[in-house]
Amino acid sequence: MAKSKKSSTKSKSPVKLAVVTDQPIPSENLSEALAALPVAPPADEAAPVTLSLQVKKREIVERVALRSGAKKAVARDMTDAVLAVLAEALAAGETLVLPPLGKLTVQRQAERGGADVLHLKLKRPGSGAADKKDEISGEDPLAEGED
Repeated sequence: MAKSKKSSTKSKSPVKLAVVTDQPIPSENLSEALAALPVAPPADEAAPVTLSLQVKKREIVERVALRSGAKKAVARDMTDAVLAVLAEALAAGETLVLPPLGKLTVQRQAERGGADVLHLKLKRPGSGAADKKDEISGEDPLAEGED
């Protein structure tokens, strides 16, 4: 009976950095705010570095309360209701069209380990290739009529 060999993934896995700050990071300028944060260089320069930033429900509730001016208890109830509706719609395979966020489509569904796994596609507004092509060429996309 052959024994399976386990290879070490320590050298292949990317180094993950956690961003800890006491200041809230505005979602509008997220890339600028992250670039401004001091980051210590990794111990192993050869390892690729990826930045992982998670927004948890508690942070979403706080942001909703700040933006809407509602109390945290009300913001928590509204956030719970919105997240439940979104989860039900995605589980049913529905496409969500949420203008500030974009169009969210379920690509695949699977059940693994007793949990539903959804593979989603998010198309952000303003990311159309046709719009970029016209901006680059500087030409009017409409054909000119013949005289």
